[in-house]
Amino acid sequence: MQVSKLSKPLNGDILRFLQLILLALLPSSAKVFLLKQLGHQIGKNVRIGFSFLDVNNLTLGDNVNINSWNYFKNIQQLEMKKNSRIGGRCNWFTCSENNKETVGSGHIIIGEGSNITSKHYFDVQEIIHIGNNTMIAGSNSVFYTHTVTPTKKKVNKPVVIGSNCYIGSHCLLVPGAIIGDSSFVAAGSVVSRDFSKQNFVLLAGNPAQIKKHYDKNSSFFISEHNGFKPSKSSN
Repeated sequence: MQVSKLSKPLNGDILRFLQLILLALLPSSAKVFLLKQLGHQIGKNVRIGFSFLDVNNLTLGDNVNINSWNYFKNIQQLEMKKNSRIGGRCNWFTCSENNKETVGSGHIIIGEGSNITSKHYFDVQEIIHIGNNTMIAGSNSVFYTHTVTPTKKKVNKPVVIGSNCYIGSHCLLVPGAIIGDSSFVAAGSVVSRDFSKQNFVLLAGNPAQIKKHYDKNSSFFISEHNGFKPSKSSN
């Protein structure tokens, strides 16, 4: 009896896994068509490569690009606004099945014109919100939204990155990290607190501190960031 009881959810999990593998292998146009038929909201000129999409609700604006070899597991909501992009080569977005009671569990918002490059890890136990025209650059940065303390078994806090920001390679953002608009985070930095009221600054170090203030008219901040948008050839 115990075997038969366990076999039903196990078989269901295997079937869903196989369905997601088949979805990943479809060409972009077929994948987009099928996702629309399943009720997901997908705009014009959207391209989705060979990526594993275990996502309950997709909201993709016009000209969104999700390149190949990305992995999404137990994600409740993925919202990408127009002209945003997730590059190829192993970006991981994961959420534990045991964390569904958390309000922001499995929620990702990527703002207009923002770009995630490659080989980054996003722990989405709470919401991760990236603003507009922001670049998660280089590779191997880690974004954690949960931890433990000596007195608490589970601490979940969002990670928020403002608009017009640049995050360098090998950065670590811990639960509750907030980066204000128009900020640069130097490679290898560990952001462990709220910098939401700080703008036009360079954050660097472990723990990250304000190292420099920028002129608000610097070219990065006044640019339309057209280079962040997917090219016509990639759609």
